Amino acid sequence: MKTLTENDLEHVGESIITIKGTDHCLGSLMHFNGKGSFCAAYGRVPVSKEDADIHNKALNQALMEGLDKNCEVGMCGVFYFTDGKVTTFCGTQVNDGHIVSSGNKRKTIYFNRKGMKFKGVLRKDGDDFTAKRIG
Repeated sequence: MKTLTENDLEHVGESIITIKGTDHCLGSLMHFNGKGSFCAAYGRVPVSKEDADIHNKALNQALMEGLDKNCEVGMCGVFYFTDGKVTTFCGTQVNDGHIVSSGNKRKTIYFNRKGMKFKGVLRKDGDDFTAKRIG
């Protein structure tokens, strides 16, 4: 995979950072002081902490809008199980109310959002999981 440069990126510091000449955007960015910003799909990217924050906020908003307006039965998304809540990477709570979970090694999580029902499996050693809309 090619390392991305500043010239490869559009909308830095404005909104969701996209890759020139494609219909792709960067995923959620993690910034480490002294090391830079990282994207799971593209590795290290030339994005400041401030620009990463702008991107993550805009991406989070778009993901939530997409979930609420376009998520059909059978579609999946990646979420996090934090302090008994289902959240996005940025910490926005996804679930409406109660979460049902079961299992010891792998916890099955059922949650609702705006009348939609989701099911996902949380690994024992992680806090992220893929959930599928089931109703």
